[in-house]
Amino acid sequence: MDGAKAIPQFTAGEYRDYLAAGKADVVEFFGRQQAYAQQVQERLQAFACLDERVVALQAELRRAERARGEPLGPLYGVPLAVEDLIDTVDFPTAFGSPIHEGRYPIADATAVRRLREAGAVVFAKAATAEFGAGGAAAVRNPHQPEHGVGSAAGGAAAAVASGAVPLALATGNDGAVMLAASCCGVYGYQPSTGLLPRTGALEPAPSLDRLGLFARCVEDLALAAEIASGDDGRDRAALAVPPRQLASVCAAEPPVEPKFCFVRTPWWPQIDAEAREACEAFVELMRGVVGTAELPAVVEQAVPWHRQVQQAELAFALQREWRHHRDGLSAALRERLERAAAAAAVDYLIARDRIAHVACAFDEYFDRYDALLLPAAPGPAPPVSAPAPETAMHAVWSFAGLPAVSMPLLTLAGALPFGVQAVGALHNDGRLLRAVRWLVNEFVRRGNA
Repeated sequence: MDGAKAIPQFTAGEYRDYLAAGKADVVEFFGRQQAYAQQVQERLQAFACLDERVVALQAELRRAERARGEPLGPLYGVPLAVEDLIDTVDFPTAFGSPIHEGRYPIADATAVRRLREAGAVVFAKAATAEFGAGGAAAVRNPHQPEHGVGSAAGGAAAAVASGAVPLALATGNDGAVMLAASCCGVYGYQPSTGLLPRTGALEPAPSLDRLGLFARCVEDLALAAEIASGDDGRDRAALAVPPRQLASVCAAEPPVEPKFCFVRTPWWPQIDAEAREACEAFVELMRGVVGTAELPAVVEQAVPWHRQVQQAELAFALQREWRHHRDGLSAALRERLERAAAAAAVDYLIARDRIAHVACAFDEYFDRYDALLLPAAPGPAPPVSAPAPETAMHAVWSFAGLPAVSMPLLTLAGALPFGVQAVGALHNDGRLLRAVRWLVNEFVRRGNA
C-alpha cells in the first residue's frame, strides 16, 4: 500500500484506482480489510453483519474480471456498507429488529444492484435502529467512543468514519443522514426525492423516505449517486426520473462564483452554544460568498405536517408486525404505533397534501443562491446514554424532499466533528454538489491562508 496513506484514509476513487492498477491482489486486500473491520466492530458495534465468506467470493469475482482483461467499472473493488434496512441478496436484512432476524432477500435493492454492477463489493450490513424508527443506532462514535452517532443511519456513517469502508448506502425520512454525517465527521448526501429508486429498501414513510449516501469526499457522493440514479420501473417516486450526470457536473468549475446564504431557522436558539459560535466563525471566514438571512417562522408549520405523515405511514408499514409480532417490538415503538392509530385520517391527508407546497416555498431563495447553509445537527454527537438529537430542525427539508449535503468542516470541544449542511433546489442536485465542492475547497483555501 502507498506508504504515506493507510487503507482507512482512502476515498472510493483512490480504492478503485489502487486496485484497478493491480497494486494489490483484490482477495488479499479484502482479507486485510476484513481483519480491520473486525477491530472496528469490537470497538464501535457499527455492523449488523460481517461475513468473510461473502466478501471473499465477491473479491474472487473481481479478481477474475481483471484477469480476463474486462473493462473495470467506476467503483471496481470499492468496499460498500449497506444499511440493514436495504435488501442485499448475500447478506441478511433484518430491519434492525429481532422479528426479521435471519431474513435473506431474494434480490438486491435496485441501488445496491447498480452499485455492484459498477464494481463495488458489498462489504457489510451497517447497524441501524429498530425499523429505522427507534432513535439512534446503538453504535459508538469513531472519534469518541463514549458518544453516539446521532440517528438510525449512524451505523453506516460510522463505518465510513472508522475507515472500514469509503462508501455507505443508508435511508432516512427525518434528517437521519445529515445528523449521522455531522456526528461522525463524514460527508452525507440526501438526494432529491425520487433521484435514487427505493425499490428493495424498507419504506416506513413512503411519502418521505429517501436513500442517502456517506463518503469521504463530495466527488464520491456524486459518482455513487449518478450510478444508482434513475427510474427502475418499480418505485413510484422515481417514475420518469432519468439517470443524472452528477459526477461530471460536480467536478466542473462553476460558470460563476457560487453564492450561499446561511439561514438562522426558528430553531437557531436551540442549537448548542459552542456550535452556534463555530457557525458564526464559519460565516465570518466565508464573508463575500456566504450571506445571512432568517427564515420566517412559518417554516415551523412543516414540523407537525412531517410528524403526521411520518407516524401514519409508519403505522401502515408495520401493520403486520403490529398484528402478529407485537411482543417483538420495543415498548417505545409500540407507543408510537398506538398514537399513530388514534390520529385522524383527514389530518394525515391534509399534511401529505402540503408536501408539494412546501417544496416550492423556497424557489425564491434558489433564484439568488446556489444553496442554503445551516447547522447539520443541533450540536455535537451526544453521549451514548443520551437521547437521539431532536429532528425538528430537519423536518422542513425532509418534508419538502430537497437535496442536502452535510460537510464535515467544523470541530467542537473534545475533538467532536460538526457538520455544515447545504440545502439545494429540488431536482437540481448537480448544481448543489458542484457548489458544495467549490465551497469546501474555498473553505480549505481560506483556512490555510
